[in-house]
Amino acid sequence: MRYPFTLYRKKSKNGTNIWHARIWDEALQKYAYSRTTGVPVEGKKERRREAEDVAKKLYVEFNQQKTDTANPTATQPAVAAIQNPQGATSSPQKATVANTPLIEYLSNFWTETSEYANFKRDVEKKALTPYYVNMNHDDVRRHVEPFEGFNGVTVGKLSKAILKKWLIWLAGRKTQRRKKDGTIIEGDTLSGRRANAILQGVRVAIRWAVDNEEIPTDPFRKLGEVTAEIQEKGVLTFEERGKLTSEPAVDYRSRLVMLLGSYCGLRRGEMRGLQWGDIADGLITVQHNYQDKEGLKKPKYNSVRKVPITSDVQAFLDLAQRKALTISPESFVFESPDMPGKPLSNNFFRGNVAKELESIGIPATLQKERVITCHSLRHTFITLAQLSGISEVEVMALAGHKNAKVTKKYTHVPQVIDFNAARKKLEEANRATAQKAVNE
Repeated sequence: MRYPFTLYRKKSKNGTNIWHARIWDEALQKYAYSRTTGVPVEGKKERRREAEDVAKKLYVEFNQQKTDTANPTATQPAVAAIQNPQGATSSPQKATVANTPLIEYLSNFWTETSEYANFKRDVEKKALTPYYVNMNHDDVRRHVEPFEGFNGVTVGKLSKAILKKWLIWLAGRKTQRRKKDGTIIEGDTLSGRRANAILQGVRVAIRWAVDNEEIPTDPFRKLGEVTAEIQEKGVLTFEERGKLTSEPAVDYRSRLVMLLGSYCGLRRGEMRGLQWGDIADGLITVQHNYQDKEGLKKPKYNSVRKVPITSDVQAFLDLAQRKALTISPESFVFESPDMPGKPLSNNFFRGNVAKELESIGIPATLQKERVITCHSLRHTFITLAQLSGISEVEVMALAGHKNAKVTKKYTHVPQVIDFNAARKKLEEANRATAQKAVNE
């Protein structure tokens, strides 16, 4: 399978690198034409997605030009009045949401300047994150546009029958990675959870049109989802967490990640956004969250809170401070040595958590089997905090939860039960009951 276009860098006369696109010609079965996208190669992400959007339009224009060349009269009805059987003339169809091609509508819907995004930001005061918008925009390109059943379908013509066929296709869809030469390598089948996330992106866009009365009926009404196998997040036991303070660390920063997650309940973004000014008097004020493309912001759900620092965590914080590049109040605790003023990347947290888990006796195979990830550290904190005797309302406050139901989802007591201790308590209770009966 070949992708409609590939991108490559080419220097302009002034020395600036510009993204260019090679366009696939189906008739010739090769990338036969090159066009400039006009998008410079710059920034951390090199503006690649922007270049891909332009390349997509160039591909459409290229094929339209080929069609027009092959049939010169094909475009005339689009600009001229059309005679009906009675001899009257009618104007070209007025553009509405209902007669907009589905893919075009979805691609425009998932942008940071769409009507929906503006409504969420300005009216509901719940702005969509750039990450969420970009993820859905990319899902349209990767998992909606390639489905042949959507070819020629407008928003108003979308039906439950078409969506069911798409669900069947999506359930068997495999992850894909595009190589530089344009070939696509397939991976594993999408998980049910991932498929439903893609489905939800389309559902939100269509229901927005329904709510605005731009289409009469909702094709998603009573439409099911792909059955997803729910995997419970794994947690560390008391003994395993204890090894974090007794076993040698792979790296002082990665061990600090483990401690801040499992002893303080910080999320990954909160650790990335942690500044030296947030730490004082034995407490961490969790008030920052760092996300790529958004920078520094408030914690998730605005869950600003204070958490106590245990002596073991404080020891590693002191070590990190001694080794820090800068220790001003605004400096990041996890400052990147390669990009001063920026925190370490998400990959550092993901990869080093796996290494630290191995160092305390949890190999990669067991990590996967037990579903232990970086976010498992927060689940560990909540679970073990409750088992330590801290009340539910206190745990909620320390975790930044506003709903007890959410806290319960983070509690995994069955995974950390000490069955020997439980057996001992049961036997002691039985003996006490039996002795009481004898005394009576």
